Formats: sequence, structure tokens, C-alpha cells
Amino acid sequence: MEKTNNKYYLIIIILLAFILVYLTMMTIKEEKEIGPENTTTVIVNDGKQITNDEYEYKEDLLQLGYSVNEVEKIEKLFTKDEVKNSLLNEKYKNLIGFKESEYFDIDNLSRYQKYFDKNEYNEKEAVLYVEIGLDYEFYTNTNPSKVEDGKLILVNKYNYISENYDADLEKLGDGYGKGSLNKEAAGYFRQMVDAAKEDGITLKSVSAYRSYSSQKNIYNNYVKRDGQTKADTYSARPGHSEHNTGLAVDINTASTSKHFENTKEYEWLINNSYKYGFILRYPEDKMFITGYKFEPWHYRYFGIETATKLHEMNVTYEEYLVMIR
Repeated sequence: MEKTNNKYYLIIIILLAFILVYLTMMTIKEEKEIGPENTTTVIVNDGKQITNDEYEYKEDLLQLGYSVNEVEKIEKLFTKDEVKNSLLNEKYKNLIGFKESEYFDIDNLSRYQKYFDKNEYNEKEAVLYVEIGLDYEFYTNTNPSKVEDGKLILVNKYNYISENYDADLEKLGDGYGKGSLNKEAAGYFRQMVDAAKEDGITLKSVSAYRSYSSQKNIYNNYVKRDGQTKADTYSARPGHSEHNTGLAVDINTASTSKHFENTKEYEWLINNSYKYGFILRYPEDKMFITGYKFEPWHYRYFGIETATKLHEMNVTYEEYLVMIR
């Protein structure tokens, strides 16, 4: 009888051993299958299957200080790779708000947060302004302008042209004021002046194309007179001036004391210049973007199509370039 019982005990032990081995093998198999490069389902969240690594990322996000509600929003708004590569190192207080911007670029997330924290803009504004590059001081993080863009070239305090830039110039001629413009711009400027004359409005150029060396002399003289900080608010450094492109023109005056913005000529230009490809380049309320005080006389040629869009959208060229990306 004792031998029989021992036999049963042995069989039971062997069966338990087999079960233990089987369970161990299955566990090892499952662990091998679960990883960042597969889709093994380990949990169901509101009917949605998620992978083991996604579940782990949720735990990591919670550890960073995000609420359960925020983590659920992050899951809907970001891909697994975006969470893994960009969101696990630190908590971004305004992450959800930034993501709501159509101009959001996850690579610039840290810049958005720093810029937002230092200013009083909302999240969408912060994203737009960082995409423009405004989180850098003017004349820092500068890059050569894309000369291949032709009349749509961006020249500002972050983008410059070389001393040898070819503006493809043409004199404006008698009756149209001083100087030269890019050939295409010159033709449309003359059309604009002629159309204004029919409406009883007199327009003329008082300053058009300026060479690199001419701009350098002008800027340096202003710096000597007013200091660089003040000079930078109304004069461009050489290579950073739109006048160097032959696409910009100062109309009738270049003096704030003349209050050109109060004239019928200014009103006509605001309502009609875009029809000839020209746009007021430095509006009154956009100095924080353009870097220049209101210049009611400074008009930039972009061509009729782009100028019309700028007029309808009522934005600066810097904003426009981000918006159409």
C-alpha cells in the first residue's frame, strides 16, 4: 500500500514539474514577443488594444506628473514613437495646447515651452512665433536667404543676402521718383503710380534699391548718431535690408515726422497696392515680428498673387511663410 502511494506521489510530482516547465516556457515566449518592434496585445483600454511598450510609456508619463486625463489625450494626439522619442524626458506644462496649433512641430517642443514661459502669448501664438524664429534675438541664428525664391525671397533680421546679390535692376524713370527696382517690380510700380494718378493720387519713389555698401554706410551713420540698439529699430544692417534686393521702395517720404499714415496717399496704397504686387511691409502692430517700427512708406514687391494673399490674410510675410507650409 505504501509503495502504491509513493507511486501516485511520484506521478503527481512529475505532472507538476511538466506544468511548471510549460508555464515557464510560455512566459519566456511571451516576453520575447513583447517589445518595441511588435504589436503584442497586453491590455485593453476602453475597447482599444495597446502594446506592452505603450502601457509602459503611460506609466512613464504618469511618473512625469501628467494626469490620467492628460495621458489619455496624449495617447490620442501623439504616436507611440513621438511619445518614446520626445515626451519621456521632461513634462511640458502646455503640451496639449501646443499640439492644437496647426503649425506644431514636435522637434521644437522645448523651444515652445521656453518661449511660452517667458512671454504672455497663448500656446498657439507661441508655436507660430517660434516657427518664425522669434525665440532667438534679432540678428542671432541668422541664415543666408534663399536667392532661388526670386521675388519671394525672405530678407529680414534672421535672413541675409550676400554683397554680390544680383537684383536685376531697372531705373524707374522720369515721373516715378528716384532710383531703380528689380525689373519686374519696376514695371508694376509704374503701373501702380499711373493708376493712382487717375484717382488723383500722386506717388513717387524717394528710395528704392540700395547697394550693400550704401546700406552699410547708412546704417553705420545711424549707429553713430543714435547707438546700435535704437538704430536697429528703424534701419537694417547691410545684407539684411529689403532695399538690397531691389524689391522694396519707400514711397513719398521716409520720415515719421511727416505722418504719411494720415494721408490720402497712404489710404490709397493700403486699399490698392496689393493689386500691383506691393504690400506694406512693416505694419504698426507687428514690430515684435519684423523688428522695425511702423513704416507707412515702406512697400515690398511680392507679385500680385502673393501680395493679394497677404492683404486678405492681413499678416506679415514671416507669418505667411509659416502658415502656408
